[in-house]
Amino acid sequence: MSIQNKTVMIRIAKANLKAEKTKNYFIGSVIALAAFLLTVVMTFGYNSFTNLQNESNFQALFYNLNNNEISRLKEIEEINKIGLYKEIGREKKEERLLSILYTDPAMMDLSNANIVLGKFPTKENEIAIEKDFQLSDDRSLGLGDSISLQFRNNASKEFQTSQFVITGILQTTASGNENRIGYNALVSSAFVEADPFLSKEDYSAAISINNSSSYSNEELKSKIKEIGQRMGIPERNIQINNVNVDSNNLSGSTVITILSIMLIIVLACWLVIYNIFYISITKRIKQYGQLRAIGATKKQIKQLVLYEGKNLSRKYIPIGVIFGCLMSWILSGFLWNAAPSFSLAFLAGLLTKVTVRASLNAPSKFASRISPITAIRHVDADVNTKKEKRNSKRLTPFSLAALNLSRSRKKTVLTLLSLFLSGTLFVSLGTLLNSVDPISKAEKYFPNHGQFDIQINNDLYSETTSLSDLQTEGQLSTSLKNKILAINEVEDVIEHQYIEAAIEGIKTDDGAAIVSIENIPTLNNERWSSHLAEGKIPDVDSSDASYILLNSASSNLDYYGAHYAVGDHISFIIANDQEKAKHDFEIIGDIPDKNSGTSFYLPPKVMQTTAPFNSNKSYEVITMDKANEELIKSELEGMILNEDTLKLLSFSEVVESNRIAFRTITISVYSFMVFIAVFSMINLLNTIITTISARKGELGLMQAIGMGRKQLMAMLTYETGFLVVGSFTMALVTGNLMGYMISKSAGNMGGLSYIQYQFPWSAIFLYFLVILLVQTGMVQFVRRTISKQSIIEQLN
Repeated sequence: MSIQNKTVMIRIAKANLKAEKTKNYFIGSVIALAAFLLTVVMTFGYNSFTNLQNESNFQALFYNLNNNEISRLKEIEEINKIGLYKEIGREKKEERLLSILYTDPAMMDLSNANIVLGKFPTKENEIAIEKDFQLSDDRSLGLGDSISLQFRNNASKEFQTSQFVITGILQTTASGNENRIGYNALVSSAFVEADPFLSKEDYSAAISINNSSSYSNEELKSKIKEIGQRMGIPERNIQINNVNVDSNNLSGSTVITILSIMLIIVLACWLVIYNIFYISITKRIKQYGQLRAIGATKKQIKQLVLYEGKNLSRKYIPIGVIFGCLMSWILSGFLWNAAPSFSLAFLAGLLTKVTVRASLNAPSKFASRISPITAIRHVDADVNTKKEKRNSKRLTPFSLAALNLSRSRKKTVLTLLSLFLSGTLFVSLGTLLNSVDPISKAEKYFPNHGQFDIQINNDLYSETTSLSDLQTEGQLSTSLKNKILAINEVEDVIEHQYIEAAIEGIKTDDGAAIVSIENIPTLNNERWSSHLAEGKIPDVDSSDASYILLNSASSNLDYYGAHYAVGDHISFIIANDQEKAKHDFEIIGDIPDKNSGTSFYLPPKVMQTTAPFNSNKSYEVITMDKANEELIKSELEGMILNEDTLKLLSFSEVVESNRIAFRTITISVYSFMVFIAVFSMINLLNTIITTISARKGELGLMQAIGMGRKQLMAMLTYETGFLVVGSFTMALVTGNLMGYMISKSAGNMGGLSYIQYQFPWSAIFLYFLVILLVQTGMVQFVRRTISKQSIIEQLN
């Protein structure tokens, strides 16, 4: 194409854009929205991933290392940096938990922690503490302040009180989080050396691997285990920092999720732009025929359409990208990596441009095939080559609407498909969200329908403190149980016993095969009987320590590749940091329950004699009907106030917490679906507007031969109704069926039993309301458009 011809085509394209401003606004809105959504998905996803990776810079922790092992570890060339630390103890006051640590400067770097004010503690009585930590009298902390801490010494396991002077204000990656209850404080090496117990404790080390990003996630994990083997470190003393390692490279599931979201956006954009341009070209067939008649080639006609799309992309893509970056910045909590984010935003804009170009491919080819003869003979309808049967049925607004839609089948199908896809997505995801039961999820912690649960505080678990260590403290005692029973309106207290045990004879890459053993519940045994697949369930009051009950569907057993059946014999090692015991059992029955993570069950009396420590994990408190829960909660909190290994859960608070979490997910999903639905609404509005514009003369002729304005409005209302109500009906059936299948599949997965299909009345009502508003809006728009023009104006 010569430069002169190219200039002419560009001028014609610009003239077309000026002549069809409404079409341009619609297409521009779609392009900007697509660029906006792609930019948000790509930049927000990247920044969330990066922020997660920056929580820490180490890939693994090695526990219990002596000075010789630390020296050898420093000589390994694959290791870039080593940070050392010791856990000193924890102080618990009401809802606050303070972890007291010793770390060296390298560990600070690897943990992304630093002293923002003052200096690192060097003397025995010096400490650095997070500024957000408040004292019991709500006094803020500052440099030079004295502080008294009562904590359980992690080495001696005894409580002690120490006086400190604050020399530094500590900042961690969790600083500034208003919802946190755990805080950190650092002591000096002088404090550690002065303590007769802590000074004898081995160090733990955090390691950073050289060029970790060059490894795949699995290769990095294998490299860490290989280093541990070379050092002779037991596998139980190696902990991989999965948050860091798994964010080293995106996992397959994360990539699939992001690509799926992007694909939905791209397809929605492609479908709408394709349909709008197709309708626009059918309106201008005579113009393209005239251009062909005066010498324009097929290539020039095709370039004419592409110029229009290129011009609109150049104008609207930057708008979408800019607003997408702004939204991503806000969603990321203003923690934004500018350079890579802008690069991704540029790629999002480029992907939008490619999508626009792809959506114009078919319409531009269609325009280029228009010949002068085709333009002269053109009628704004699909040509039906089949012979039609003559009929003498009376024409009505309804039948005319059906005829109008059927004669432009391609336009009708594209609009209907766009509405159907967004509606199906809305109903199917709405069904899944409606099927999540926050009460059922909370009942996992309250199997006997209690209102409160006093349990071992899992916030205290660490590499040096296991569940059995905390159970050894015996704070879930008979004395505490009796005190709870003495509370007015408390009906019963149910003991929940739980042991972590190692299966003898099974070794894994992570060390011993650790499984859980729980007590057979004293209440609600009917559910257990229904799960029994083989054998029998031991009597709940039995003290026979020869038999054990198996859950063959346990995810733990599947993870270790351990398979047992009724009649098999199995041996366990049960231990804490002081004692160890071995027990042999014969499997007497099997209750496969994939929703339970527990692998084995024993009668309560056998649990008490099997463990060399107090096996209680929680006390479930059952209250009387219409009991004063606030008063009971207050008394329970007072009982465990100074019991540092215990915490209190309230059934109503757990349910509310689940509801808040599910509500956040629901809002996020519906927000995304609203943006997708906007594509469909723009497509529908464009179809209605162009239909009225293209058929202006036809509508005037109908009125001229006697069709009343009410009949005309009824016909156009039926046309929009076919599209809106038709897509609603199809989406309702298809979406609900898909939602049912997804809910059933999810509910059958282990641990997701709280997802049970529920008919999505609320989602369907909301969808129906939106459709009703759209239909009403379309009718009002059509009425106003028709009323503005007289019959003479429409015929001209």
